[in-house]
Amino acid sequence: MKVDKQPDNQESITGNSKTYSRGEHPNSKANLTSFKTGESGNPSGRPSKYVNLSKALKEVGKTPPYDFDYIAPTYRLAVLHTIWHRASEGSMPHIKVLAELGCLDHD
Repeated sequence: MKVDKQPDNQESITGNSKTYSRGEHPNSKANLTSFKTGESGNPSGRPSKYVNLSKALKEVGKTPPYDFDYIAPTYRLAVLHTIWHRASEGSMPHIKVLAELGCLDHD
């Protein structure tokens, strides 16, 4: 037999003489509703984490390849161009980044 070390947990807070086991109180069950068949609780899904990065990489991907003499005007553009450049050289991690962000999808 298991001895309850905290007997106060068994007492009702509202002064009601009825005691309910954990999760069995009618008020806690009143808000529970199940989803219909084929219906999701989150219809739009988890929001994408890198939406802005994806948009920026897609824009850079539309530009023609550059020569090694190209100097990007900002560090931001330099990083974006480097990701595309390394992917075009066959770097699998860079290709995976572009693929996961949907930058390689046909528009």
